[in-house]
Amino acid sequence: MSDTVDNHQIEFRKYQSTIAEKCINKNSLVVLPTGLGKTIIAVLVASKTLELFPSENKIIVLAPTRPLINQHYETFHKFLNIHEKNSYILTGKVSPEKRTQLFTENQFLFYTPQTLRNDLVNQKYDLSEVSLIIFDEAHHSTGDYPYPLIGDKYIDQNPDGTILALTASPGASKNKINELCKSLHIPIENIHIRTRKDQDVKTYIKPMDIYKVSVNMTSIMKDVYTAINGILEERLQYLSQVNFLEKKSDPFYKKIIRKDLLRLNKELVSILHSNGDKTGVYSALSINAQGLILYHMIELVEQQGLDVLLQYLEKVNKDAKKRTSSKAIKILASDHRLRNIFLELKKNKDFSPENLTHPKYPVLVKIILEELKRNPRARILVFVKLRDSIKNIVKKLSRYENIKATRFVGQTTKSEDDKGLSQKRQIEILDEFKQGIYNVLVSTNVGEEGLDIAECDLVIFYDVVASEIRLIQRKGRTARHREGKVVILYCNGTHDEVYLRIALSKLKRMNVNLKNPSQLKTYYEQENNKEAKFEVPEDIESISTSTDIKPNKKQYQSKLETFMNSPPEQQQQVLQEKKISNIRISRNFPTSFGLRKKLQGDAIEFQIVDFDLHIILYNKVLIQIFDPKNCSFKDLLSEIQDLKQICKLLIIIFDFIDYRQDFGGERRILKKKINDFATNHSLHIINVDDPEELYFIVKNIYENPQEERL
Repeated sequence: MSDTVDNHQIEFRKYQSTIAEKCINKNSLVVLPTGLGKTIIAVLVASKTLELFPSENKIIVLAPTRPLINQHYETFHKFLNIHEKNSYILTGKVSPEKRTQLFTENQFLFYTPQTLRNDLVNQKYDLSEVSLIIFDEAHHSTGDYPYPLIGDKYIDQNPDGTILALTASPGASKNKINELCKSLHIPIENIHIRTRKDQDVKTYIKPMDIYKVSVNMTSIMKDVYTAINGILEERLQYLSQVNFLEKKSDPFYKKIIRKDLLRLNKELVSILHSNGDKTGVYSALSINAQGLILYHMIELVEQQGLDVLLQYLEKVNKDAKKRTSSKAIKILASDHRLRNIFLELKKNKDFSPENLTHPKYPVLVKIILEELKRNPRARILVFVKLRDSIKNIVKKLSRYENIKATRFVGQTTKSEDDKGLSQKRQIEILDEFKQGIYNVLVSTNVGEEGLDIAECDLVIFYDVVASEIRLIQRKGRTARHREGKVVILYCNGTHDEVYLRIALSKLKRMNVNLKNPSQLKTYYEQENNKEAKFEVPEDIESISTSTDIKPNKKQYQSKLETFMNSPPEQQQQVLQEKKISNIRISRNFPTSFGLRKKLQGDAIEFQIVDFDLHIILYNKVLIQIFDPKNCSFKDLLSEIQDLKQICKLLIIIFDFIDYRQDFGGERRILKKKINDFATNHSLHIINVDDPEELYFIVKNIYENPQEERL
């Protein structure tokens, strides 16, 4: 796509080039399965953006974590001819004062989102000279995450700037996809999606076999499961009787889910802060809190095993003795049924510890050993929800000679024997996994997203997630460059089974919604969603190329004058041969006017070209923009005389949009001087305070080309 891309290093894939072309100068969302090169599309878009915008403009890349933003930094340096002195990684480790300096000095900036958000909120700098922002893992663009605020600030400060959002998983529902697009100002028709079944990506897809393996609860698990559900049922019945739960069922625990109690908790807290009747609210809050704790215990039985439940009950008993302990914890710790469960599990731990292991674990070991027997060089990634389970699983796997397992968790330290991993150590572990020092990585969700984990031959879900986004991220760790397998373990007759069905259903619905943008439009509140007909032009040979921002008018005028003064039929022939649009805009044209996006919005064709004459319409009208603060009338008159020789109508625009006065009344005085200058020399000079004024001028000339003055 551009000379700035090292084409020898990039494997040409037509779908990447096709998608990238459609994203040039348009806010776009790219949805692509993990491993199919979303970052390469970003590189191609960035490369072309460098050609279309002023050369001092910046490009920003955002990613949720430091290791991931480091990967993007390395990828852009590998594939684009970026000088190291022209790029920088900005995270919270760099002081705010230093970040301001580095932002000014560098063209390519790689950020963690919180860092950029903080700088924008504190007005350390603005985004007026940023031509492209790339939002990686864009499905985070919800709630209080920094992405929506950054998107809003960017659109306000640079209307002509471009947003490129990348994700493998935007969400299943129309509302989720709609929310993402609205947060990042992306028209629905600018969603570009490929699935593993699409023809143009099939060549690059490696086979992925997905297996669902079920296990049954043991008799002791069933006894514990039934007992805890009975304790939970009492709490749910109480909340129903005091009219805080609307659902009616018998038993309640089969219909009420954890999400219902989380929702009720918010409602109860809201009542406490209101002026209404608070009767029974405090008791309901405590009972509701107990219900949430009991739901967690049930999930531990279903997904993790009785050994992990025992650890949790030990923690509950320990916390109950603290002065600061909640009423809910103290009540549950004193419940004789939970005490009996605790004592029974303790006895089994001492005499029959194998009874506490979840039946999924032996299946896990068998699958890993069979894979390593088939392929001794295999790399296996096991996803586990809880760190307590990870600790137990890694400890047990270390007993097998062929299995070299290690834990991969986040930075937070939970306890002395469950310390977090620094990002430096995370990167070291990933490198050791690639080298084969470890062949099994047992990971929390920190391994789901974006990180450059070595190609995995096998991905195992030790527990099921109901989120289609996390399902996509997890299985995307395999079948990138070679055949891969995914094994999902679940427990029959539990929430595990339900979660799996929900996740697969959401995944299917997401693809249907993304493939039918017309349905999404009914959810998308947008006044104007016409698709612009903008095309990226070929280089115009008749106009020289210059990377210098300052006009080098003599270089361009002779050739442009020759063209403009040629017979109309010859002009038309050149226009057809070069596919030149009736509106041509210089890449050096200020982006603060938002002209490119406004033309796109009205489906008006235009071309971005590499010369310093700002706007040319029908090869007759020239519109040139000047900065009122840095303009000498003497030099201006000389330049205007030159410009008038190469066009039939010259319009001079003075840009007052972001004009800052050094003293009161300066703007008014300067405008009067300009108007007097124009009158004295019979010139078309317009002072513009609002971007809409310039757009009105361009659009009016475009729509009325036959007026006598032209």
